[in-house]
Amino acid sequence: MVMVTSRKARLMRLAKEAGLHVATYSPGDGVTRYRFFKSKKPVSYFQQTGLYTALGLLEAEAWLSGYRRGR
Repeated sequence: MVMVTSRKARLMRLAKEAGLHVATYSPGDGVTRYRFFKSKKPVSYFQQTGLYTALGLLEAEAWLSGYRRGR
């Protein structure tokens, strides 16, 4: 669990540095959703359509890596 927590904290930090906010949603099926918004302020997962929604931490990390390279 510590590894996932530190990976999630790193994801949030890198997203913030890129000018993004990440909102999460865990519906109980075992897969946490990570929705990326072009906003520096917190945004609710359900408030609006984001840039991308990743299913799971690995996919969120991969998408953010590509986003940061493409900037």
